[in-house]
Amino acid sequence: MMRKHGFKTSLFIVATIVAGALFASGCVSVPEQTRIVNKGIDEHHSVTENSCDISQAQLYSDKNRESAHQLDSNSITVLNWNIYKGEEKNWAADFRELSDGKDLVIIQEARLNTEVKETLKQQSIHWTLNTGFIVNDEATGVLTGSRVKPVSSCGLRTTEPFLRLPKTVLVNKYELSGTNEKLLVANIHSINFTLGTEVYGEQINALKAAITHHRGPVIVAGDFNSWSDSRKEIVNAMVDDLSLKAVTYESKNRVTIFGNEIDHVFYRGLQTVSSEAQQVTSSDHNPIKVTFRKSPAEEKLARNFY
Repeated sequence: MMRKHGFKTSLFIVATIVAGALFASGCVSVPEQTRIVNKGIDEHHSVTENSCDISQAQLYSDKNRESAHQLDSNSITVLNWNIYKGEEKNWAADFRELSDGKDLVIIQEARLNTEVKETLKQQSIHWTLNTGFIVNDEATGVLTGSRVKPVSSCGLRTTEPFLRLPKTVLVNKYELSGTNEKLLVANIHSINFTLGTEVYGEQINALKAAITHHRGPVIVAGDFNSWSDSRKEIVNAMVDDLSLKAVTYESKNRVTIFGNEIDHVFYRGLQTVSSEAQQVTSSDHNPIKVTFRKSPAEEKLARNFY
């Protein structure tokens, strides 16, 4: 235990020094408010300030319904991956291959550089990014790409106690074929460098509040930084409270810290068709690929949740 605590403390010290150096260099800035950047395949680009809160939960229902396109309820293909800001040499080739043909591309540590934007454009993917901070004029945060435009987007952010840089959450809603319900997709990059779990719990509870009143299928995915038993307990409590299920994997390729997996995909009101955690060298996280479909049985269970 002492060894583990000493290791974590050393990480906190290093992280604080790095963060201080970044701020001192002037290459990093943090938006004053939640900053969501949207871009569609039509090249339309917009920046909004839209923070999720409980009062917004019922405001999504019919917004843009007539003009929106739909995801296919029979097959929803998902990629979840922390791309480590694209710092490894071979990440771009892996990103192009892994995101090809996916209905939802759920990315953490996404940096809006030319490579990311061009790949999404070439694959006709609409994307939304909730900015954590800006590095050399490139927004960095959680990004969700999709084959169809989201009906709505809102974001949350929580400041790392040591790094003083925000970690972000993005909540999008999408039309689904064959149902009046919408699919809620939440993308989270959880805070990492804390000595306790108070702030970590606050972030997870804020995510839960943004989902609680949604009536329809749900996918919650991301880098949860759930590297301790106490953090796992907080995540598990959210999963139980929202009646979510965890995607399971035959392989043991998900990255672990202190023996705990840190990347997760949870769901409700859907069935899993296939799932895979793929080993790569292009990031310090391994990508997760899942295919879902909607089923009447799961839809009934989701309705019983209310």
